[in-house]
Order: sequence, then C-alpha cells, then structure tokens
Amino acid sequence: MTIVSVGLITVLILKLDSEKQEATPEEPSPSVNPPESPYLIGVGRADCTGPVADLPMMGYANTDQTARGIHTRLFSRAFIVDDGSKRVVFITADIGMVSQRLRLEVLQELKAKYGDLYRQDNVVMSGTHTHAGVGGYFQYTLFMITSKGYIKPSIQAIVSGIVKSIDIAHRNLRPGRIFINKGQLADSNLNRSPHSYMNNPEEERNRYEFNTDKQIVIMKFTDLDGDGMGLLSWFAVHPVSMNNTNRMVSSDNLGYASYAFEQEKNIGFLPGEGPFVAGFSSSNLGDSSPNIRGPVCVNTGEKCDYLNSSCPIGGKKACIAFGPGEDMFESTRIIGENMSKKAKELYSSAKQELHGPVYAAHQWVNMTDETVPLNSTHTGRTCKPALGHSFAAGTTDGGGEFNFIQGKESGFMSLGNSVNWYRKN
Repeated sequence: MTIVSVGLITVLILKLDSEKQEATPEEPSPSVNPPESPYLIGVGRADCTGPVADLPMMGYANTDQTARGIHTRLFSRAFIVDDGSKRVVFITADIGMVSQRLRLEVLQELKAKYGDLYRQDNVVMSGTHTHAGVGGYFQYTLFMITSKGYIKPSIQAIVSGIVKSIDIAHRNLRPGRIFINKGQLADSNLNRSPHSYMNNPEEERNRYEFNTDKQIVIMKFTDLDGDGMGLLSWFAVHPVSMNNTNRMVSSDNLGYASYAFEQEKNIGFLPGEGPFVAGFSSSNLGDSSPNIRGPVCVNTGEKCDYLNSSCPIGGKKACIAFGPGEDMFESTRIIGENMSKKAKELYSSAKQELHGPVYAAHQWVNMTDETVPLNSTHTGRTCKPALGHSFAAGTTDGGGEFNFIQGKESGFMSLGNSVNWYRKN
C-alpha cells in the first residue's frame, strides 16, 4: 500500500492595515468604530503532559534516554478564528511533532463532540518540536523503533489535552481583533550546519544578512475593548536547549517562552492557568540551534571538524554544542526569556491590524508519484522515499549511533542493518 504524505496548509487571506497610526499603549485603545464584521476569537490551554517516568523520550532517537521526572509541564494551546462564514483552529502543543495517528484520534474526538464543525480541513495541529517529551504516539516504523512501540497512556494524554484546549477556546469565543508585528531577535539561534549552507548559490546567500533566520513574528489577539486575549509567535529555533543527556520531561525553550509571557499576563495565577494564552510555535527551525556558543570537542576544548562535526578523539559523540547558560536548564531559561521579552516588545507596539476572510485548505498528496517540472521542456517524477547515510549521523545538538558521519555518503553499516540492530536491542 502506497504511503501517503499529508499536507495541511492554512492561510489567512488578509488585507493589512498599513496606514500610519499614532503611538498606542500596550493594549490597543477601545475601538471607536468597531469592525463591521469582527472576527470571533477563542483561546484555550490544557495540560497534555502524560506519564513522566520510565518511558522513552522523543527527539534524539536515543533508546537509552528514558524519562525520570519533570522539569516543566507540557501544554496544548488552541486558537480559534472565525470570520462569520469560515472557521480555523490552530493548535501548538508541547510535543515533538504531530503524527498522523495522533491527528486522526483528535479529529475522531472532535467529531463526536462537535459534528462537522471541526474537521481535517480546518484544524491545524503543530508540535513545538521539544525533544524532551515522551514518545509512543506514532504509526511510522522508524519512530516506533526508537520509541519502543505504541504507548497508549502517552497518546491518550496528548489527545485529551489537545481536545480540552479546543473545548476551552470554543467556550471562550467572542468578537475580537488581530494585530501583527515582526522584528529581529539576536543571540538566540545559530546555524548548526554552516558548511551545508555554503553550498547554496552565492546569489541566494547574498539576499540575506545572516545564515539563519533571525526574524520573529507575533500575532496579537484582543477583544473589541482592547483587552488582551492571547499571542501567537514564530521564531526559527530548535527546542534542544535540553540536550540528549536530559531525563526530565520539559517543554524546552519555546515552552519556557510561553510560560514567561503567560505569567506576566496572568498575574495571580499558577503556571498553566489564567485567561491569557501565549503560544510560541515551531517554524522554519531546521538547522537553527539554540546552542549559540557553538560546538567544541568536549575532551580537548578544540573546535570540531568543520565538515563532519566530529573530533579526532571521540568522534562525533565528543562534538557537542553548548547554549548560553552554565547548564541546559539555564540555557533553556535564557533562550526562552529572550523570545518572551522580544515578543512582549512586539506585542506592545503592534499597530498593523489584520482584516479579511479566513481560509483553510487540506490536500492529500501521493509523494511517491508526482510529476515535477524541471524546466520548460523536461519533467521528472518522484519515487519512494529514502534516507541518506548522513541522516543517521545526528547533529552537533546530539550525535547519532554507529559510524554514520555528517557529509558522508556511505559506511560499513547500512541503515537497514541499523534497523535490524535496534529491533534486536
């Protein structure tokens, strides 16, 4: 049976209000002339932590990395926007990623509660990509190997948390406004594959000031009286401040940013409580690392090999990147606070209001059999997926197993043999 890849694209077709406006206080002033057709906006947050001990963790593909306690709780945050004719739900959850199985189970629960109101074509689910949550919620073989199978208590907690966050947002729907703002955030991310980046054409690289995206974007949600309801933010950074020696369940730097922002807004409430919801969602985080001090050979203090991210003694396992703090906990806090503080600044100064209809689209694509135009006269076709050897090498944020090295195209142990090894162990 052909494996199908799912693409979910949700678009806000927006008319940006770019007219010059006078300076505003932190919250926008009450609307003198409210929008004729304001959005209905709802925000919600619910715990999705689940078991925190003796389960494999999801992110570093390390079968020996099992949870032994908790650093921070994990939450699902829901944002609903309705333009009067169409509705979109966006979920950002403190998990590694959203699997197809997880998505289907959430949609099944929503259908039982709401009928056809929340469907596969208007519900967008995103994981923050923390590497410090537990696994066991996948149907893909490669993930099931490192997660040691399907773990029902794990997926049940995540499904329950996501659905509950939508329930809360649904109950809290009220007329509101949306503002957008963006800026640059320094000292919070680093390109962990600079050699690969340099393989991009020079004319393309010359278009950008940095080899990593430094832009942070926020969306500000308020009611018609200007009272804040929530915030959504996107910044390109991997949630791997908690490294592969960690055994504590954690929402990592993005989750800490949400915690810090919400604590300032929800005065007098415990963490995870209060009406204001701040979601710091994953974005184009690819090779963008929070370990801004860069990689070094931990046994010698020297720089790692530029091409292979390895060391003369200890190989790739000895080449480790470090964050700005004294340990991973402090680094998580520092990077999280950097994002939260910059988001607060952008939230306070947001003037550009969004208008227009909301639109969502869902498409199933068979990625093994697609025609791709190469130029005006030639086309190509996609094929079954494959993983290159360097995929298994890991990164400077956490090296992989065996002799797989970044930049190499072959090795003595094939990926198939590696899979067989994992099955036996």
